[in-house]
Amino acid sequence: MDSVSVDGVRIAYEQAGQGQPVVLAGGTGMPPVAWQLCGMRDALVQAGHEVITYAARGVAPSHAPPAPYTMAQLAADLAGLLDTLDVREAHVVGYSLGSFTAELLARTRPDLVGSLVLMAGAGPLTGVLDAVLHTESELIAATGTLPPAFMRLQTLLASLAPSVLCEDEPQVRQWLELLSAQEEAWTSTEGATGQSAAADGWLRDSTRMAALGSITAPALVICFEHDLYFPPRCGRTAAAALPYGQFVRIPGAAHGGLLTHPAQVVEPVLAFLRRL
Repeated sequence: MDSVSVDGVRIAYEQAGQGQPVVLAGGTGMPPVAWQLCGMRDALVQAGHEVITYAARGVAPSHAPPAPYTMAQLAADLAGLLDTLDVREAHVVGYSLGSFTAELLARTRPDLVGSLVLMAGAGPLTGVLDAVLHTESELIAATGTLPPAFMRLQTLLASLAPSVLCEDEPQVRQWLELLSAQEEAWTSTEGATGQSAAADGWLRDSTRMAALGSITAPALVICFEHDLYFPPRCGRTAAAALPYGQFVRIPGAAHGGLLTHPAQVVEPVLAFLRRL
């Protein structure tokens, strides 16, 4: 991957295709290759877009400065990347933590964002996610890190629909293998603790939901039916608060719907971009 330095932090990125740029911002610990595995990158290239994927700070091969991180830093990293590439008015697609990044970028650097897709990451803080954030914070305070076994369990339970967790043992085992391999996606343990702190600070910001009203770019909110963190009711609230917000619900999927239901996710993204 190529890389740029943003305030001393090396951010790795890749470009593919030609046309109106689309930036793909991944979730917590998500390597850029995941956008290829789910088919999103290639579908966008085939639709006539230049696609930019990148590894957020803490995710290999980008640098992992000492934790904690803030969403302001993560959004500034992306802004610095786009400034270096001389990209303006890009379509920004964010998943989970990347959705937070996209939302903040649209508020702070509207010149960079022509439209945005907020996938599995928009809406008010729920009780389930509140409990997860408290658990992560206490583990980091007690041990200085997030144990890999805890992260695997947390991600497994959130990513798969209840019917899959209860009835589809082969898929559960396959996800456990995938999550074990994902541990190598972090540049260091600073990445995991740093991104956790960024998410905690963002989700507990009491001004966050009201600030959606300042985003003037067209926005698509995508939610998954069984998402424990950002259920559809939260996504509808966010879409209603956005001046030009639209809402799509993906049936049958949980928080990991980007990977478990890729075709159902790619289609509304492409349709949204075609209408712009």
